[in-house]
Amino acid sequence: RVWESPEGGAYFSIILRPQRPAAEIPQLSLVTGLAAVEGIQRLVRLYPSIRWPNDVLLNEKKLAGILVEARSGAVVVGVGMNVRTQAAELPDTGISLADVVTSCPHPHQVTGALWRRFSTWYDVWGREGFAPIREALRPWMGHFGQPVHVTAGRSRFEGTATDLDESGRLVVRLDSGVLKTFNTGEVTLLRYTHDPRHH
Repeated sequence: RVWESPEGGAYFSIILRPQRPAAEIPQLSLVTGLAAVEGIQRLVRLYPSIRWPNDVLLNEKKLAGILVEARSGAVVVGVGMNVRTQAAELPDTGISLADVVTSCPHPHQVTGALWRRFSTWYDVWGREGFAPIREALRPWMGHFGQPVHVTAGRSRFEGTATDLDESGRLVVRLDSGVLKTFNTGEVTLLRYTHDPRHH
Protein backbone atom coordinates (compact mmCIF):
# COMPACT_ATOMS: atom_id res chain seq x y z
CA ARG A 1 0.00 0.00 0.00
CA VAL A 2 1.16 3.52 -0.77
CA TRP A 3 0.33 6.25 1.72
CA GLU A 4 0.32 9.79 0.36
CA SER A 5 -0.01 13.03 2.32
CA PRO A 6 -1.04 15.90 0.04
CA GLU A 7 -1.15 19.39 1.48
CA GLY A 8 -4.28 20.31 3.39
CA GLY A 9 -4.73 17.08 5.33
CA ALA A 10 -4.54 16.30 9.04
CA TYR A 11 -1.75 13.77 9.61
CA PHE A 12 -0.63 12.71 13.06
CA SER A 13 0.45 9.77 15.18
CA ILE A 14 -0.52 8.98 18.75
CA ILE A 15 2.02 7.02 20.81
CA LEU A 16 0.41 4.86 23.49
CA ARG A 17 1.43 2.32 26.12
CA PRO A 18 -1.87 0.57 26.78
CA GLN A 19 -2.29 -1.82 29.68
CA ARG A 20 -4.73 -4.05 27.81
CA PRO A 21 -3.77 -7.53 26.55
CA ALA A 22 -1.85 -7.61 23.26
CA ALA A 23 -4.73 -9.42 21.53
CA GLU A 24 -6.93 -6.35 22.11
CA ILE A 25 -4.56 -3.82 20.50
CA PRO A 26 -6.25 -4.04 17.04
CA GLN A 27 -9.41 -2.64 18.69
CA LEU A 28 -7.65 0.72 18.80
CA SER A 29 -8.39 1.26 15.10
CA LEU A 30 -12.10 1.18 15.96
CA VAL A 31 -11.60 3.36 19.06
CA THR A 32 -9.88 5.89 16.79
CA GLY A 33 -12.57 5.59 14.12
CA LEU A 34 -15.23 6.31 16.73
CA ALA A 35 -13.27 9.36 17.88
CA ALA A 36 -12.94 10.55 14.29
CA VAL A 37 -16.62 10.36 13.37
CA GLU A 38 -17.71 11.94 16.66
CA GLY A 39 -15.10 14.68 16.33
CA ILE A 40 -16.25 15.51 12.79
CA GLN A 41 -19.90 15.45 13.79
CA ARG A 42 -19.27 17.88 16.65
CA LEU A 43 -17.03 20.15 14.59
CA VAL A 44 -18.92 20.45 11.30
CA ARG A 45 -22.25 18.62 11.86
CA LEU A 46 -21.59 15.92 9.30
CA TYR A 47 -22.32 12.24 9.83
CA PRO A 48 -19.53 10.12 8.36
CA SER A 49 -19.55 6.35 8.68
CA ILE A 50 -16.95 3.77 9.64
CA ARG A 51 -15.89 1.04 7.25
CA TRP A 52 -14.47 -1.78 9.33
CA PRO A 53 -11.76 -1.94 10.44
CA ASN A 54 -9.97 1.35 9.83
CA ASP A 55 -11.57 3.74 7.33
CA VAL A 56 -13.86 6.74 7.73
CA LEU A 57 -16.23 7.37 4.83
CA LEU A 58 -18.26 10.38 3.77
CA ASN A 59 -20.72 10.20 0.88
CA GLU A 60 -19.42 6.69 0.16
CA LYS A 61 -15.84 7.96 -0.29
CA LYS A 62 -12.80 7.65 1.94
CA LEU A 63 -12.26 10.63 4.20
CA ALA A 64 -9.70 9.16 6.61
CA GLY A 65 -7.55 6.11 7.18
CA ILE A 66 -6.18 4.71 10.43
CA LEU A 67 -3.17 2.46 10.95
CA VAL A 68 -2.24 0.76 14.24
CA GLU A 69 1.26 -0.64 14.76
CA ALA A 70 2.64 -2.25 17.92
CA ARG A 71 6.27 -2.84 18.81
CA SER A 72 8.38 -3.03 21.96
CA GLY A 73 5.45 -2.38 24.29
CA ALA A 74 4.41 0.81 22.52
CA VAL A 75 1.50 1.28 20.13
CA VAL A 76 1.46 3.92 17.42
CA VAL A 77 -1.90 4.99 15.98
CA GLY A 78 -1.47 6.86 12.72
CA VAL A 79 -4.28 8.96 11.26
CA GLY A 80 -4.55 10.63 7.88
CA MET A 81 -7.64 12.73 7.12
CA ASN A 82 -8.45 14.82 4.05
CA VAL A 83 -9.49 18.23 5.38
CA ARG A 84 -8.66 21.00 2.89
CA THR A 85 -7.09 18.65 0.38
CA GLN A 86 -7.78 19.62 -3.23
CA ALA A 87 -9.92 17.19 -5.22
CA ALA A 88 -7.19 16.94 -7.88
CA GLU A 89 -4.86 15.50 -5.22
CA LEU A 90 -7.27 12.69 -4.32
CA PRO A 91 -8.27 9.49 -6.10
CA ASP A 92 -11.86 9.15 -7.30
CA THR A 93 -12.56 7.08 -4.18
CA GLY A 94 -11.43 9.87 -1.83
CA ILE A 95 -13.17 12.94 -0.44
CA SER A 96 -12.14 15.97 1.59
CA LEU A 97 -14.11 17.92 4.21
CA ALA A 98 -13.65 20.99 2.00
CA ASP A 99 -15.68 19.22 -0.70
CA VAL A 100 -18.80 19.32 1.46
CA VAL A 101 -18.25 22.04 4.08
CA THR A 102 -18.43 25.70 3.03
CA SER A 103 -16.48 27.00 6.02
CA CYS A 104 -13.90 24.25 6.35
CA PRO A 105 -11.91 24.07 9.58
CA HIS A 106 -8.12 24.09 9.67
CA PRO A 107 -6.46 20.65 9.89
CA HIS A 108 -5.22 21.58 13.39
CA GLN A 109 -8.83 22.09 14.52
CA VAL A 110 -9.79 18.69 13.14
CA THR A 111 -6.83 17.10 14.92
CA GLY A 112 -7.90 18.74 18.19
CA ALA A 113 -11.51 17.62 17.82
CA LEU A 114 -10.46 14.04 17.15
CA TRP A 115 -7.95 14.05 20.01
CA ARG A 116 -10.57 15.23 22.52
CA ARG A 117 -12.89 12.36 21.61
CA PHE A 118 -10.02 9.87 21.43
CA SER A 119 -8.73 10.70 24.90
CA THR A 120 -12.22 10.12 26.30
CA TRP A 121 -12.80 6.81 24.54
CA TYR A 122 -9.24 5.58 25.12
CA ASP A 123 -9.77 5.99 28.86
CA VAL A 124 -13.07 4.09 28.63
CA TRP A 125 -11.42 1.30 26.64
CA GLY A 126 -8.54 1.12 29.11
CA ARG A 127 -10.90 0.75 32.08
CA GLU A 128 -13.76 -1.27 30.64
CA GLY A 129 -12.51 -2.95 27.49
CA PHE A 130 -14.27 -3.06 24.15
CA ALA A 131 -17.90 -3.52 25.26
CA PRO A 132 -18.80 0.20 25.59
CA ILE A 133 -16.89 1.00 22.39
CA ARG A 134 -18.86 -1.67 20.57
CA GLU A 135 -22.17 -0.13 21.68
CA ALA A 136 -21.09 3.39 20.73
CA LEU A 137 -19.84 2.25 17.31
CA ARG A 138 -23.02 0.58 16.11
CA PRO A 139 -24.83 3.69 14.77
CA TRP A 140 -21.73 4.71 12.83
CA MET A 141 -21.03 1.42 11.06
CA GLY A 142 -22.13 2.17 7.52
CA HIS A 143 -22.22 -1.42 6.31
CA PHE A 144 -24.35 -3.14 8.94
CA GLY A 145 -27.31 -4.80 7.25
CA GLN A 146 -25.67 -4.31 3.86
CA PRO A 147 -24.44 -6.88 1.35
CA VAL A 148 -20.63 -6.86 1.47
CA HIS A 149 -17.67 -8.45 -0.22
CA VAL A 150 -14.82 -9.35 2.15
CA THR A 151 -11.31 -10.13 0.96
CA ALA A 152 -9.26 -11.87 3.67
CA GLY A 153 -5.87 -12.99 2.44
CA ARG A 154 -6.48 -14.99 -0.73
CA SER A 155 -10.06 -15.82 0.22
CA ARG A 156 -13.14 -13.88 -0.88
CA PHE A 157 -16.53 -13.97 0.79
CA GLU A 158 -19.92 -12.41 0.16
CA GLY A 159 -22.69 -11.98 2.68
CA THR A 160 -24.39 -9.43 4.92
CA ALA A 161 -22.45 -7.50 7.56
CA THR A 162 -24.40 -7.93 10.78
CA ASP A 163 -22.39 -6.75 13.77
CA LEU A 164 -19.09 -6.52 15.61
CA ASP A 165 -18.36 -9.29 18.07
CA GLU A 166 -17.09 -8.70 21.61
CA SER A 167 -13.50 -8.48 20.31
CA GLY A 168 -14.19 -6.03 17.48
CA ARG A 169 -14.18 -8.63 14.72
CA LEU A 170 -16.63 -8.16 11.85
CA VAL A 171 -19.53 -10.63 11.84
CA VAL A 172 -20.86 -11.49 8.38
CA ARG A 173 -23.76 -13.78 7.53
CA LEU A 174 -22.50 -15.54 4.44
CA ASP A 175 -24.85 -16.28 1.57
CA SER A 176 -24.86 -19.89 2.82
CA GLY A 177 -26.40 -18.67 6.09
CA VAL A 178 -23.27 -19.35 8.15
CA LEU A 179 -22.05 -16.60 10.50
CA LYS A 180 -18.34 -15.91 10.00
CA THR A 181 -16.11 -13.53 11.93
CA PHE A 182 -13.16 -11.68 10.41
CA ASN A 183 -10.07 -10.47 12.29
CA THR A 184 -8.71 -8.65 9.27
CA GLY A 185 -9.82 -8.07 5.74
CA GLU A 186 -10.93 -5.52 3.20
CA VAL A 187 -14.64 -4.81 3.04
CA THR A 188 -16.43 -3.52 -0.05
CA LEU A 189 -20.11 -2.65 -0.07
CA LEU A 190 -22.07 -4.25 -2.87
CA ARG A 191 -24.49 -1.34 -2.50
CA TYR A 192 -24.67 1.60 -0.11
CA THR A 193 -27.74 2.88 1.72
CA HIS A 194 -26.31 4.31 4.96
CA ASP A 195 -28.70 7.02 6.15
CA PRO A 196 -27.20 9.59 8.55
CA ARG A 197 -30.69 10.35 9.88
CA HIS A 198 -30.44 7.08 11.80
CA HIS A 199 -28.10 8.81 14.28
